[in-house]
Amino acid sequence: MSRLPAYLCITVSALLAFVPAATPIFNDVYLTDTTDQWVFGNQRTELKINKQTGEWQSWTAQGVKENLVTVTAKQPALDFSINGEYMIAKHGATVLRHDYHIDKNRRGASLAVTVGILPDKKTDGQTVYQYELTTIYTLFPLEKRLERSARLLRTRPGDREHVDGFRFQVPGAVVGKPTDCVLTVPGPFFTNTFVRPETPYDSLKAKTIRFHSAPDAGFGLLLLENKTRKTTLASFMSTGGEVAYYTAIDGNGQTITLRHDDKRAYYLAPGQAVESDVQHLVLTPSRAEALLAYQKEVTATMPLDATTPAWVRNQVILEVYPKYFKGGLKDITAKLPFYKSIGFTMIYLMPHWTGGYSPIDLYELDPKFGTKADLKTLIKTAHGLGLKVIFDMVIHGFHQTSLVPQQRPDLFVRNETGKLANHPTWGSITPDWANAGYQQYMVDLVLHDQREYDNDGYRVDAATYKGAGWNPNVPYPAYRDGSAAPELMRAMLTALRKNKPDAVLLSEVFGPVFYNVCNFVHDNQTEAVPLLLRRMQSGTYTADDYKKHLASVFGAMPKGANRVFYARNHDTSWFDKFDGYTPRFMAFEAVHAFFGIPEAFAGDPDHPFNPDDDPQTYAHYRRLFTTRQRWPELTRGAVLLNEVQSTNPQVFSGIRKLNGQASLVLVSFGDKSETTTISIDGQAIKAGVLTDVHSGQSVKLTPDTEGHFSLTLKPFQVLVGRL
Repeated sequence: MSRLPAYLCITVSALLAFVPAATPIFNDVYLTDTTDQWVFGNQRTELKINKQTGEWQSWTAQGVKENLVTVTAKQPALDFSINGEYMIAKHGATVLRHDYHIDKNRRGASLAVTVGILPDKKTDGQTVYQYELTTIYTLFPLEKRLERSARLLRTRPGDREHVDGFRFQVPGAVVGKPTDCVLTVPGPFFTNTFVRPETPYDSLKAKTIRFHSAPDAGFGLLLLENKTRKTTLASFMSTGGEVAYYTAIDGNGQTITLRHDDKRAYYLAPGQAVESDVQHLVLTPSRAEALLAYQKEVTATMPLDATTPAWVRNQVILEVYPKYFKGGLKDITAKLPFYKSIGFTMIYLMPHWTGGYSPIDLYELDPKFGTKADLKTLIKTAHGLGLKVIFDMVIHGFHQTSLVPQQRPDLFVRNETGKLANHPTWGSITPDWANAGYQQYMVDLVLHDQREYDNDGYRVDAATYKGAGWNPNVPYPAYRDGSAAPELMRAMLTALRKNKPDAVLLSEVFGPVFYNVCNFVHDNQTEAVPLLLRRMQSGTYTADDYKKHLASVFGAMPKGANRVFYARNHDTSWFDKFDGYTPRFMAFEAVHAFFGIPEAFAGDPDHPFNPDDDPQTYAHYRRLFTTRQRWPELTRGAVLLNEVQSTNPQVFSGIRKLNGQASLVLVSFGDKSETTTISIDGQAIKAGVLTDVHSGQSVKLTPDTEGHFSLTLKPFQVLVGRL
């Protein structure tokens, strides 16, 4: 008789000692079947499930003796929506059966629990449920990691119904004591979705906040952290960018439920089954490790575009709108040598066609801006100066007066009644992104521009999930017409590169899926910086908070991802308020210049202030951009933020490192002198010199016996130097 491997004997022995009635499934993963519950666990974590309802009774983990969830009938751990109604929350559920199996790749083991919803009595006395929902829980040997997914089967007869998607919840999530917990929501934010990094649990427990859709507009990642227990709970989903999900926190005054709404929208016919995406619940010793788990998942499912040109990281972008120049394209062309002298390397040209951001004809140059010859001259002049030029690109729809929907109605989303649909946010007549004809229309457009003007690529506007169209006559699921923007963008980029191999796409929106089909991606700063400036003024936000925000952004993104940052763009005055190029505003721009790809705005005469108002504004930018080019690590090096500590929260500190060379950057956000002590993890700082970016003066570093150094920064001072 063959013997089990020693490690497996030890694992099973320890397991049976811990849970006497357990049935080993795979390595240390076990299942216990009791009178009223199933216990599914391993040596690191354990889930108890009610055998009558299929709901969670508890979830525990090594190092946290308390229950990680608060059971409530009002918030099912998993639900689905039919015609806008969450079915288990309204009708309840009854367990029908369960089974378990080992993953075919032998990574882990799964428990499948099937519940019935809406019972029907048959003439023979048997009960048949109108819907069956199967939840699949997967555990992995010796890991504090749980995956969940679902399969919905419709058994009742009748017409097709709308399945709006699936709802995944961690009801009443808490890691130990609520008073010891903080919540971080990495990624971009709007004013009404802002959560300060490490916000205390108790200050959010009475709030409900719905964040950006993910992975298109945001990260969809929630981090619940208890530093006392050295445990962070990360919750996110994996859709591979095929469809979006919405993340939220929902407080009831006592606890906070973590929520993800998976927008896998389908028409559901009798006998048809549909599947959800996978939710990941990961327990790690720190927030940094939780971010790494997320990063690994998005890197595996949405890898970086492998053909991004190396020069992208060196770019300094200027956003210009022909509408805002009295002489249109000719005036922009005349200013190109000046923009080059400031340090800009790329011109992002806002809409030049008729209709602007509500397009009438994407092929037709707006005559108010000039002629096609003027646009050709602009690009030829820019290229002669060594500048790149990218065009704007609007894909959300066309203006109501555009002839395109009349001439090509086959390209557009139709609703259930057959009428052309409007974009839910912008009101434009919206195209079907999954439609092969529309994708070819856009490919033809970009190839036309490339032949006609020789532009270097595009900045793609408003590519976020726009909801299911519910056209019953398309041969793909309902969610596809509103979620296939990445597929469309890939088709455009592939076509552009046939004639210009280093053509690029820049995505306006900010989620990780766009790194798969673009070469650089904006961070959402439209409302962020004005909001943060107001909070800094009131003392409710610090430079250290912004550093934590950026650290979580860089920690979640795939390594090598190119992030574009700005403190003001054309949307800032449209959606918020711009208060000018103040010293603190320029401190944000310093951070962006040294830790990302910076983008500035050439101005809007209808919404002051503008950079041309004061010569010192562009002079300030010139000094930042000149210093940025001083050493290669400042553009291409790894961004190290958590590794550098400043004892003063008003001083932003970070390092860029490349091939053994490291540059330290310090930016004061204080309006008075700020004294701080700087330390670097695992490194004793040697004597050296930092340079004031604006005055050119040198500041000597004199480390103490522990290899740290203290210094006093002047108001809004920016210091940079090699270590």
